[in-house]
Amino acid sequence: MEVEFRRRTRTVFHVFLVLAVILLAEAPAEAYLDPGAGSMLVQLVLGGVAGLAVVGKLLWHRLTVPFRKRDPDAGRP
Repeated sequence: MEVEFRRRTRTVFHVFLVLAVILLAEAPAEAYLDPGAGSMLVQLVLGGVAGLAVVGKLLWHRLTVPFRKRDPDAGRP
């Protein structure tokens, strides 16, 4: 179990490392970004967050059921 945890931790670390390198790598942009493009980017991010919130709300019950304690008196009259 500990080996699997270490493997997952290493994989997650590598993913974050690659993402950090991609995001921090600087490249010249051959484009003009006007305020409308920034507004569109904000809408994209907010829409993604709202979509994740809706999916999370819909799946919350499925995710929490396995972790709930069962009531031994639930089936008794």
